[in-house]
Amino acid sequence: MLAVARLVTLAVALAAAAAGPAMAQQRGSISGKVVDAGGLALPGATITITEQRTGFTRTAITADNGAYTVPNLDPGIYTISVDMPGFAAYKQTDLQLTAGSEVTLELKLQIAGLQEQVTVTGLAPLVERTTSSVGGSLSGKEIEDVPSNFRNFTALTQLIPGMTPNPAQSSFEGGQVVANGTPAQSNVYLIDGMYNNDDRLGGSQGTQVRVVLDNIEEYQVLSNQYSAEYGGGAGAIINMVTRGGTNALSGRAYTYFRDDRFNTRGHFLPEGAEKPEERTVQAGFAIGGPIVRDHAHFYFTLERDNEKIAGLKRFPAAAAPLARDFVGEFTVNATNYFGRGDLQLNDSNTISARWVLETAPTRGEGFNTNNETTDAQGWESDWDHLFSVSYTSILNDRSTNVLRVGRIGEQLGTGAQAFFDDEEVTFVGFNGRDPFTLGQRNEHPSYITGKGGDGVNTRIRTYTLDNSFSYFVPSLWGGEHTFKLGGGLSFNQATPRTTVSSGTYQFSGDLPYNPANPATYPFQFDITVGPEGEGFPAFAKDRRYYVFGEDKWRLTDNFTLNLGVRYDHQRHTPNSKDDIAPRAGFAWDVTGKGTTVVRGGAGRFFSYVPVSVALAFDQSGVLTRFPNISIRDPNNPVLHPDMISDSEGSPGVAVLSAAGRAELARLRSQVLSGLTFNRNPRVDDPDRELPYQWAWSLGFSHELFGNSAISWESSTSTSRSAACAPAWPGSTRAARSFRPRRAGPTSRACCSRRPATS
Repeated sequence: MLAVARLVTLAVALAAAAAGPAMAQQRGSISGKVVDAGGLALPGATITITEQRTGFTRTAITADNGAYTVPNLDPGIYTISVDMPGFAAYKQTDLQLTAGSEVTLELKLQIAGLQEQVTVTGLAPLVERTTSSVGGSLSGKEIEDVPSNFRNFTALTQLIPGMTPNPAQSSFEGGQVVANGTPAQSNVYLIDGMYNNDDRLGGSQGTQVRVVLDNIEEYQVLSNQYSAEYGGGAGAIINMVTRGGTNALSGRAYTYFRDDRFNTRGHFLPEGAEKPEERTVQAGFAIGGPIVRDHAHFYFTLERDNEKIAGLKRFPAAAAPLARDFVGEFTVNATNYFGRGDLQLNDSNTISARWVLETAPTRGEGFNTNNETTDAQGWESDWDHLFSVSYTSILNDRSTNVLRVGRIGEQLGTGAQAFFDDEEVTFVGFNGRDPFTLGQRNEHPSYITGKGGDGVNTRIRTYTLDNSFSYFVPSLWGGEHTFKLGGGLSFNQATPRTTVSSGTYQFSGDLPYNPANPATYPFQFDITVGPEGEGFPAFAKDRRYYVFGEDKWRLTDNFTLNLGVRYDHQRHTPNSKDDIAPRAGFAWDVTGKGTTVVRGGAGRFFSYVPVSVALAFDQSGVLTRFPNISIRDPNNPVLHPDMISDSEGSPGVAVLSAAGRAELARLRSQVLSGLTFNRNPRVDDPDRELPYQWAWSLGFSHELFGNSAISWESSTSTSRSAACAPAWPGSTRAARSFRPRRAGPTSRACCSRRPATS
């Protein structure tokens, strides 16, 4: 059975190495040499590494030169034991291994005698001696102890040098992180090494599926010079290592809250106005423990996030009674579930699975930055889901393989209230209704009212496959080598993004609409139309592939070269052909004692373009299936609407009359009967390339004393082929080009103008 498992794993490894999303094996490794008291190498020593909390074990045998390496270790607290006939047993406990860390240990054995065992207790070295990557990590204790507004993880990145966070204003939103000046969209987010990017917007808004703070065991950030196994973005690689179960059954429960009773009354509130009611309550629990001690463990959490944020909105007197001064509210009721299971089949095979689900219906987002009344405020229904499985196989003392498969899903509906279920805030779209009867949005200079307008429902599905094969060669070309080969593929698609519209009236004044007063009539009406159905769908089906190879070449005990090359391909990038990314770095242990290390490197890093770009081309091409009808003729019946009252009973909301609906139905049939040209098309450039960045870095780390160290890093980068969409005025409005070109030496990127086409 084990032989079959190894054969299948090796077959998958070879297949994946010829294919290729941007996932990475963000685990740690322990390597070094086993020597005797005189420094002579000890071949054939047995090394056993045990995670103290779970009991999971790994073994290795030292090579002829005493070298060993144990890669693909999950972050945790480890015990290292060494056994060799004729020597006292060696044991080191409480070794903290963080995500992506490369710990180098020289293990020295004593001749067997009166002392049968040597026991060492201590932390991992503060300075890593073999890596050229730039970044940092936060431990579980730091995550617990450092306060963050709304308990949003992006705020924690300010503790990592080179990172500039722009946290969201709410706990369930993603927020932005800028790494060394690189656009936030170029970031790549991972959960335990599994791809977790927002395929709709890239990395600009954080993760696709939110990971709550109480699920994060460790927070790892690589800001520059990461190895060839990392890709899909030129910004930061941000990995959240989740909590897992241990041999001890344990749990936790928590509640965090803020309430308006703890806030003073706002200075700008009118005299006599009541203080707005506000509160945030975040509560949850977690439980984890063994299923089979030392072999199988589980961990589960549930968190509920109820938020109500309020503020006074003021309107001119002419807007009454539709728009009076009132307290606007933004509410969200999010529920987040997380589950993890780990199973060690034997010392050579481990399976791990993760599952995350979140629902987050909201009302009134952005209330404090717009002039919408309660009826016009936008609603949102958000459903996010992630599931991944990883299989780690130890093929022999020198080779390991890690296979990952995963699925990410999002269902995001946003827009006017007319397209939602009132009770559950669920996006229903037209739901079999005539869009002309759903009410219209009324836009006045100083306020907006009406429950109609526009809406969008986006369905994202991403499927990923990722494989990495490692092989350790203790002696070749005058040094030790750890070779790593891998690849992966992903299917990233929007199936579909559906747009709905019931129309918008525009008014030149603030007086509520009154059919008896021509001065209050709307001057324009706009609506997007399409074939009768549930909406106007646009599709995007992307394919991404990558392969990589790298070598950690330890030339001497104190000098290591990190060499690699990566190839990325994205189907939605027309000229994605020669996207080869070489990378090279070094690490020099100046004293040979691991206390002072100089590191540096250079590399090329490509970024995938989010599916929103392809959706824009599908919806906004020169020819469109979903044209926009705009009416400005004051004699058209569409601009002679009926009047209804808002939800507060105040009259003055304009809606389509029967004659207006009939006229729109006629116009819809007319424009859909032939070819319809988009007034503001967007055209892709057949020469568009994947955006990329060249980056260089140089720095050093020095251990001071005790548990203290100092680091300095200098990073330089230049970006090329950044995607952009210029808007041309005048005669070129009929068509827009989309042609980024390479930037000059002092600029990030720019766009060149192409001749207009029709």
